[in-house]
Amino acid sequence: MKVFAAAFPFLIVATAFGAQVQALHEPMVAIRPHETSIHLQGFHRPSDCCTQYTPRKIRCGSMKDYYETSSGCSQPGVIFLTKKGQRVCANPFDLGVQNCVRSLKSN
Repeated sequence: MKVFAAAFPFLIVATAFGAQVQALHEPMVAIRPHETSIHLQGFHRPSDCCTQYTPRKIRCGSMKDYYETSSGCSQPGVIFLTKKGQRVCANPFDLGVQNCVRSLKSN
């Protein structure tokens, strides 16, 4: 019971802090999706990492934005956001992915 009494306030504070980080993260993604991992490196979500890359060729015309995964992920990745709102994980070393990233940066 003593352990619970000591841990409970910590859990309350951690939950409140986590909600604040989430509230900060979402507006930053809307403003600058390419740079959010730099500002919030310690607070990435598993959904911000690529566990596998798409086997399909990236159709850059279908993409509206992208961001790179953080260094906290197990492997590097580029997450594209399609015009339909889906996220697609891609290999950052793939030439087609690099070309699409360059194209999106210039727009």
